[in-house]
Amino acid sequence: MKQIDRYISRTILVATGVVALVVGALVALSLFIGDADHIGDGDYGLPDLIAYTLLHLPSDLYLVLPVIALLGSLLALGALAAGSELVVVRASGMSMARLAVSVSIAGVLLGLVAVVIGEYVGPAGVRMGDDLREQARHGRIADRIDDGLWLRQGDTVVRIDGTLPGGRIDGLNVYEMTDDGQLSRALVAEQARLAGGKLIVDKPEFTRIGENRTETGAPDTLTLDVNIDPRVLDLAVTAPDELSTVGLWRYIDYLQANDINADDYRLALWRNIVNPITVWVLVVFALPFAFGSLRSASAGQRLFMGGLIGLVFFLVNEIVASSGPVYGIAPWLAASLPTALLAAATAIWMRRLS
Repeated sequence: MKQIDRYISRTILVATGVVALVVGALVALSLFIGDADHIGDGDYGLPDLIAYTLLHLPSDLYLVLPVIALLGSLLALGALAAGSELVVVRASGMSMARLAVSVSIAGVLLGLVAVVIGEYVGPAGVRMGDDLREQARHGRIADRIDDGLWLRQGDTVVRIDGTLPGGRIDGLNVYEMTDDGQLSRALVAEQARLAGGKLIVDKPEFTRIGENRTETGAPDTLTLDVNIDPRVLDLAVTAPDELSTVGLWRYIDYLQANDINADDYRLALWRNIVNPITVWVLVVFALPFAFGSLRSASAGQRLFMGGLIGLVFFLVNEIVASSGPVYGIAPWLAASLPTALLAAATAIWMRRLS
């Protein structure tokens, strides 16, 4: 049995690797073409573009890894079925459930690959790639934020245009409120930094609003009692789907502590948790096809069918996840519902084939 397990899982992993190479080449080409217009901005040249593309590639592959696993499994199991190898295995007395265990070994390994990419390789690559591009194009590493980043701590609201390494802030607006929600002071500055649990603002211009008059000022520096963890600031300027599970957990804690809606980040957290399970489920989902209509199909037909099924599942998964917050669906349910339904359908189908 162990020899059969190794043979089936190795066949699936090899086929999935081949599919990953093909899909990776297409994704890399898309990334390369999409960013090629920036060649010539500052010192940004072809070597920088190639490095940026390669660093972003793992994160983009992670998004479609379940589909890649499905395609690889369909190709591998279809080839084994076409060669009557699976039929011989079944005829030797191996049940459908035991055969699913053999397939699951490859599914678990691919799920572990998804964890490594999603938690470590992907986020690190995105960060390094973005830093490299910003350094080459603008001569400094700065994360610019479309429409600004808004943070709140107590009665103080902070708007940040971008961040620099070392907890430095590029472009700052601060609005302080009274207990009844009235604006008491507004402040603007080009540079600030976080140090010692305080926000130190360089050359700010502020307006203090009183009941009967206003007061303006422009000191060289101003220290505000705003305690933002630099790590939280780095997390805040990163899209939820580019954060690791640990990063999402940390930022959700910050949002909850300041009574800020964190549903988007909770959804991203649950999707990170569910994604390796989805990879495993899709690998097992390919098994019933090997005893159905795809047994006599060509590799091209299996690839087409797998691509179609994978595309439908990907679209359904994205639609359910995106509409979850709109309709008040719990993030854990929105992230896991398509995978749970697919797992149930796979179990029923395999039971009928037993």
